Amino acid sequence: MLTAHAGDDELVDAVRPYLQFLVARTGEAALLSVQIGNEGLVVAREESRYSLQAGGRVGRRSPLHYTAVGRALMFDYDNAHVKTLVSDDLGISSCGPNAPRDLVTLFARLEREREQGYAVASEEVEIGLTAVAVPLRDASGRILGVLNVSGPSSRISDKTDSIGKIVMEASRQATRALGTRRGS
Repeated sequence: MLTAHAGDDELVDAVRPYLQFLVARTGEAALLSVQIGNEGLVVAREESRYSLQAGGRVGRRSPLHYTAVGRALMFDYDNAHVKTLVSDDLGISSCGPNAPRDLVTLFARLEREREQGYAVASEEVEIGLTAVAVPLRDASGRILGVLNVSGPSSRISDKTDSIGKIVMEASRQATRALGTRRGS
């Protein structure tokens, strides 16, 4: 059975072709992350063809509120649960200039991202980094993790809508494949 625990080789192996697809389609690094408590944890990464790369490394943990991965992981949570998860991290000084620093801003951003189907964090983690993330779901619709494309803002900040659609398609395909694998 597939589970969304860090280091789950079966999940990583099942999703790797979709990470490779994302790199091929976008030219940027693609990552798989899961939720561990109130953080996102990168468990797999496919490298970009560019020498200048951005985004998390395998094993990197990050707060949920100011990363595309973190917000995509929270898509199914109500505001009360989101508040519980992020209250200790809101307003931390180590985030980038565009990070939400209060709950009102975070809730508004989450609502907009839920409607569009993907989260975007542009210069929220740090200046010069933009990421687009989409929940990866199991056959029953439960979030297992998040597929994410990250790169330098100079290359992708004006393409987040098209990248979002590509990541959403990869997530749909991966969900179908995971459902097939689970049934076998």
